[in-house]
Amino acid sequence: MSNTLKRLPHFIIIGAMKSGTTSLYRYLAEHPDIEMSREKETDFFVAEKNWELGMDWYSSQFSSDKKVRGEASPNYTKQRDFPGVAERMHALCPELKLIYIVRDPVLRAVSQFKHSFIQGTLNPEIQTFYGSHEYEHIMDASKYASQMDAYLAVYPKESILVLDFDDLATTPQKCMDQITDHIGIARHAIFRKGKQNDSVELSRIPAPILRFAQTRSGQRMAAMVPRNARDKVRGLLARGKERRAPEFPADLLATMKSELSAETARFRAMTGHQFANWSV
Repeated sequence: MSNTLKRLPHFIIIGAMKSGTTSLYRYLAEHPDIEMSREKETDFFVAEKNWELGMDWYSSQFSSDKKVRGEASPNYTKQRDFPGVAERMHALCPELKLIYIVRDPVLRAVSQFKHSFIQGTLNPEIQTFYGSHEYEHIMDASKYASQMDAYLAVYPKESILVLDFDDLATTPQKCMDQITDHIGIARHAIFRKGKQNDSVELSRIPAPILRFAQTRSGQRMAAMVPRNARDKVRGLLARGKERRAPEFPADLLATMKSELSAETARFRAMTGHQFANWSV
């Protein structure tokens, strides 16, 4: 079945979480030849989330006749808790172009911890974090080589474009040119620069509202509202006191670096990228 008949994506941003996927989604949505999915994170290929909604639902995420379609779901690179994503993806879209944006794996893990803290979805006591389910979940998303293994088992290496979050932050146009070259469309100047997912703003929104927004009902409600309007609503809701995550103890950071060292070295070898500014 062609991806034209069922309006399937031509490319997918597969992660990593807290590495600039929201910025990429919005930059790409500005391109005249690209339609991004109605919901930024469809999570369609995650069996534990939206796979059961079926092809008609996924196809409905796209409605235009633009040249290419894309989506961005960071949960696609969390193989420990969401296995089988790459296999489902390849069975449905074998010719996909994939984009994997990554950042310093320790900083990424810390950022995800802070995000979960703001959402109110983990135990706020940092002393209980090490060794917990949430710790293993967060660390898994920073094990980039293992995440790549699942995709390289079904997709050719040239189908996967690896980008560094540091480059997106400093030279976003260069990153966007790499993406458009990768997916085979004309380059396009970007206009919306800067942070697209401000954690300070999110931290001022009541945690119960943020948690509801992550549920299926909350996502469906949000999908009915244009993104610009959603941004305005989010700004109006961000009136509470800022919630600050606890600082990471130095010994825990050292442990995380040690646990991610071999994995990161293997990722450098498999991609040919140096990631010179990373801490591990």
